[in-house]
Amino acid sequence: MKRTLVIAALSATALILGGCGSSDGEPSNAELHASACERFEAITPGFFETREAIETLSDPNASVADRAEAMELQLDRMSGSNKRTRPYNCDDPRDKKFFDDYYSKLLEEE
Repeated sequence: MKRTLVIAALSATALILGGCGSSDGEPSNAELHASACERFEAITPGFFETREAIETLSDPNASVADRAEAMELQLDRMSGSNKRTRPYNCDDPRDKKFFDDYYSKLLEEE
């Protein structure tokens, strides 16, 4: 019995000293994704739609029709008739485009 306890204690010590996680200390892809989802969901609703409209309006190659549509959508959002009230969700197909863009930029920064 004592021998088993000593072996278990030595094994636990080796794991603790050696690190029982990944050897480089980097978070796994699943951990990065979960962290990104949390941060994505905390962003103010409507932020990405506003950014998208601003990008279209500031694009010198955007057509007049594209700019007019972006302006109209943004004005609708600001007036409240098309205001986004639900938070972002990385698992929602409606937010997939925004999350993919957010996540790819996040990975570039790290």
